[in-house]
Amino acid sequence: MRKKIRLFDAINALIMIILSLIFVLPFWMMITASFSDNSALRLKGVSLVFRSFSVEGYRYLFLMSNVFLRSIINSVIVSFSTALLSVAVCTSAAYVLSKKKLVGRGLFNVYVMIPMFFGGGLIPTFLVIYKTGLYDTIWSLILPSVANVYNMLLMRNYFYSVPDALGEAAEIDGANEYRTLISVYAPLAVPMMFTTGLISFVGRWNGWLPELMYLGSESKNLWTVQFVLRKILTDMKSLTGQSLVDAPVISAKNAATVIAAMPLVVLSPILQKYLARGMTAGSVKG
Repeated sequence: MRKKIRLFDAINALIMIILSLIFVLPFWMMITASFSDNSALRLKGVSLVFRSFSVEGYRYLFLMSNVFLRSIINSVIVSFSTALLSVAVCTSAAYVLSKKKLVGRGLFNVYVMIPMFFGGGLIPTFLVIYKTGLYDTIWSLILPSVANVYNMLLMRNYFYSVPDALGEAAEIDGANEYRTLISVYAPLAVPMMFTTGLISFVGRWNGWLPELMYLGSESKNLWTVQFVLRKILTDMKSLTGQSLVDAPVISAKNAATVIAAMPLVVLSPILQKYLARGMTAGSVKG
């Protein structure tokens, strides 16, 4: 039995090592390319080792225009704002949907779940954004991602696991629903709130479609880093307005990809345990 367990552990470790290399090597090659000389990359291609170590790609990226630096700032503002608003909205809605005394609770729960299976489509969404005056504003990048149904259901399932006696005790002490949510339920739901906020932050940071749909072609001051990265990878000339003959295009593209991905790469190992704790917080009753 011990030999079988050891054999299983050895095979499992080998598979995990191979998978880790498959996942890590492409990103490492982007890092080496971003710190390599552009002419060496043109001649020899991307490698696992640095080719004539150079930072010209990063220098060109920040000197070609102020669009890239501004896009990073915009991504931070938009992603954090989306996460905070999403936590507030989803927590409030989940608290209401979890109350057993809510009249028509089953109907409201079904109503909330409908968008998970049936979407209105891009054109109706665009028309809503345009008709409400959000088009070409920073709110068009934030508000559509706030009411996340998946996060709402995660939070609701967590509130199901909170004993009803806590809410009843607060009600006896004279607390209304708002006070009960803020003083009783919200402190208990901090791990889940953190989880839903992290999900919203990652989703908004990695997104670029709202910028393409809801921003005009002249709204460069509102572009986020993922949208600028897409521009760099597909049409850098239109972004810089300069000739690319002598520009370190290959190293600059890899540098932009590394910068755009680095915040999540750094934060993921740190926040993984909190994310796992929040995802399983409401899975057990009691």
